[in-house]
Amino acid sequence: YRALKTSNLPTIRALYDDADIAREHPIIPRWKQIFLNAVPRPSAAARIKYNEASSQFWNAVHNTLSGDGTAADNLADLEAMLTKLKGRGW
Repeated sequence: YRALKTSNLPTIRALYDDADIAREHPIIPRWKQIFLNAVPRPSAAARIKYNEASSQFWNAVHNTLSGDGTAADNLADLEAMLTKLKGRGW
């Protein structure tokens, strides 16, 4: 119902192949592969340290896209920071 009436992306896999939805909103079937390959953010794994881990990740990506260091160097730095943050466990 929501996919047809509001074009919200469905959470039920079969609806990405539904002919009525495809006819009404042709963009929705294109999202099927993204839906099938989606990975949740690691909030469950990082627990209370998630905000800090997310911030460090954002900074590494931002630095790379801004030309402040190479992707390889920024990812190596990120790995070191996350390893330190993790300590003996999340």
